[in-house]
Amino acid sequence: MNFSAILFDLDGTLVNSIDLYAKAMREMFGEAGIRLTEEQFRTSYATGLKLKDWLVKYGLTEASVDIMRTARDSRYVELLRQGIEWSPGAEGLLAALKGNHPLGLVTGSWKSYVDAIDARLSLKEYFGSIVTGEAMGDFSKPHPHGLLLAADLLNVKPEKCIYIGDQLFDIEAAKRAGMKSCCVNGTYTPKEAMENADMAVQDIGDVLEVIG
Repeated sequence: MNFSAILFDLDGTLVNSIDLYAKAMREMFGEAGIRLTEEQFRTSYATGLKLKDWLVKYGLTEASVDIMRTARDSRYVELLRQGIEWSPGAEGLLAALKGNHPLGLVTGSWKSYVDAIDARLSLKEYFGSIVTGEAMGDFSKPHPHGLLLAADLLNVKPEKCIYIGDQLFDIEAAKRAGMKSCCVNGTYTPKEAMENADMAVQDIGDVLEVIG
């Protein structure tokens, strides 16, 4: 297929960050005396739940959002700087695509997270546009705003783009943006994401084979 630009999700797609995020979340809840199980994290993460909604769901009040967000972010950035790694095949894929296709990054992660990952992996050098959670505001995935913004920054039409992610909200965002979608089957990928994507691969290194 002939795409004018290729857009990527970040967490769980290009980098193995979700386990680190889960650790930061568990520690944050632990400080409040709440045990967050792996299944609780997986279920809430897959729905794209915002922090204030996480807190209410597990019995805390919105008044504690700012304090707990600061604790989580500080720990998560520390974990990213210490141990973030590429998903197997991701760096090679970006290197193969760079120069042949405009590349964009669209992630719900905050800029501070992306900066921490870049400090270790030099991630930003591959992308002509980077859209983080700050730019999405209240229009996080599955809303198409971030994907449409990335396409606009690259000066390409949405229908000529493909978005590669690992969650159902990634696939839904691509459809709403009028883009093709490709799902990478990661550790936290729900089966519905693989079933609803236009294309699906087991490993991100296989993306080249399906996008042509």
